[in-house]
Amino acid sequence: MSFFTDSLIMFSSQIIFFGFGWLFFMRQLFKDYEVRRYLVQIVFSVTFAFSCTMFELIIFEILGVLNTSSRYFHWKLDLYVILIVLIFVVPFYIGFFVVSNIRLVQKRRLLCSVFLWVTFMYFFWKLGDP
Repeated sequence: MSFFTDSLIMFSSQIIFFGFGWLFFMRQLFKDYEVRRYLVQIVFSVTFAFSCTMFELIIFEILGVLNTSSRYFHWKLDLYVILIVLIFVVPFYIGFFVVSNIRLVQKRRLLCSVFLWVTFMYFFWKLGDP
């Protein structure tokens, strides 16, 4: 198969996995979820979709379904996207959500969120630094 066909297969499966993640979030995890924050649903669905796509790439590697170079490209792409989401987006959004609930810092919540994220990144870096 060509790279375009392989990419079409991978991106369509990501869209399907995103939809399954959205439905799973809405119907199973938080069916009584009163605070409807769409960004939480989107971040969960994106993480779910890329995790399922990485699992799909492992299965494709075993079965030899796609071209080797396109599997490698999509593996690296998925790995980088999921790392960005899990290391940068999720901790920043958690910090932003925590700071948004504090009434004393409503006007500087973005600055406080960045400070919390930088603090998280420092300790995350120190945890992995031998």
